[in-house]
Amino acid sequence: MDRRAVVLVVSLAAVELACGDLGPGLGSSETGLSSTSGSESESDAGQTGETGETGETGDPVACHELPGPWDAGFAIPRAPSLPGDPQAGLDVLLEQAYVSCGVPWELFGLLSPFMGSFTSGPSLAWRPGKNAEVPVGWNVVELGDGSELVVPNCFGCHASEFDGELILGLGRHDADFTTDLGTLMQLAPVLPPLNDAGAAFNKFLDRYQVIGPPSTMLTIGTNPAIMYAVVLVSHRNPFTLAWQDEPSVELPAKLMIPADPPPWWRAKKKASHFANGMSRGDHRGTMMLASSLCTDTAAEASVIMEQFIDVQAWLESLEPPAYPRPINDALAAAGAELFECHCAGCHGTYSDDPEAETYPNLLVPLEWIGTDPIMASYAANQLNYLEQWFEDSYFGTVTELETKSPFVGYVAPPLDGIWASAPFFHNGSVPTIELVLDSTKRPTYWRRDDYDSTNFDEDALGWPWTPSPTAQDDAPSGERKYIYDTTKPGHRNTGHSFGDALSDGERAAVLEYLKTL
Repeated sequence: MDRRAVVLVVSLAAVELACGDLGPGLGSSETGLSSTSGSESESDAGQTGETGETGETGDPVACHELPGPWDAGFAIPRAPSLPGDPQAGLDVLLEQAYVSCGVPWELFGLLSPFMGSFTSGPSLAWRPGKNAEVPVGWNVVELGDGSELVVPNCFGCHASEFDGELILGLGRHDADFTTDLGTLMQLAPVLPPLNDAGAAFNKFLDRYQVIGPPSTMLTIGTNPAIMYAVVLVSHRNPFTLAWQDEPSVELPAKLMIPADPPPWWRAKKKASHFANGMSRGDHRGTMMLASSLCTDTAAEASVIMEQFIDVQAWLESLEPPAYPRPINDALAAAGAELFECHCAGCHGTYSDDPEAETYPNLLVPLEWIGTDPIMASYAANQLNYLEQWFEDSYFGTVTELETKSPFVGYVAPPLDGIWASAPFFHNGSVPTIELVLDSTKRPTYWRRDDYDSTNFDEDALGWPWTPSPTAQDDAPSGERKYIYDTTKPGHRNTGHSFGDALSDGERAAVLEYLKTL
């Protein structure tokens, strides 16, 4: 029997847990769970997340259908996806040059040690030809003149290991972007453009010397994808996509927007991409934006856009992995009841039957969710040229960019496979789900104990961590990149305090339930 089915069967005999608005009583004895043991209340048996209230038809009302915090949200409408071939999409991602500049094959092995985690990562032995010899985040392609080029692909940020297993589509949690890639590229030799690969390499060097400095992260594990997009757009003519050595707009001084790449198996449910929900409709325009590192004409972009019909189909075919370790089914069933009452209104409901699942695609106002505002507020205000640029560009012919419609906020994501995607929040500022559900215990300065994907905290659901005794700037220079400093702009770990009223037992039950998703 499927794990979710087991939990459902157990939950039918489990307690009726307090439902309705989040409030001071959430962690009280009314829930039927003690603060330490997670034990059940026999007198409340037989309920399934219902409230005891009935609607206009007389039918029972589920907890998440009652008035609650989710009522502040805006449901982003979902556009239908174009039909595509998932296998062809995976082939594009792993074999094609949708990012068309890179490193000549003959130089890749020599330069890799100087490029840090940018060229690190496991390889896939089943990839064809020389692709089996390079990290999963790179493709080896043959150019028109027969020269070979190693080009970056999406899996440099969207493939990661969990419990020792490489999972395509899982955001990479251990990449080190704390070194200025532009400086690294300055160490590489400029090649005479004797062949196509040499010319593509020189372009690669030039572009990274532009985007590298403003996109350098502060902490290992944080991702510069948003900064790449911001910088690349400022150097592109929106109408022709031609490269401009000088930016068309000046970026705000010391702008820093760290990102935490979300798992791709969420794509099938989401009506928007990016944490602030700004990519809407057909998402191919933002999905392929990484290609703008090297794509210099709208004609080139149109070819890639067609390929991404299949790429989008592959993303939407993905399923989350199953939790690889034991689960306490009785405790998970109790957690399912709590989740239904206090989380499902924003994050949706889950079932073995996909047709029975719900996901509201809620954009939640910034002032209500309270998480770090930099990404959403800058996109809507200081970086609002992005919206006009995108509308004018070829990318805007298929994808809408909305940074403040109907308000500025963040989207509550679906939680399928959430247990595999530490750290948490859109900026990766919280190391475990336990701390997502208890804002009072989040550390101001913290560091991961190690970057071993098999070293996983099964109780807290996340990476083992240790508080740092000092702020990042006060640590020895060689230690700074390991410290996540939540006092830094863009790195705050505030907000989403809805779980604070849960007792320890209730929180443990919700955590156990999340393992089943």
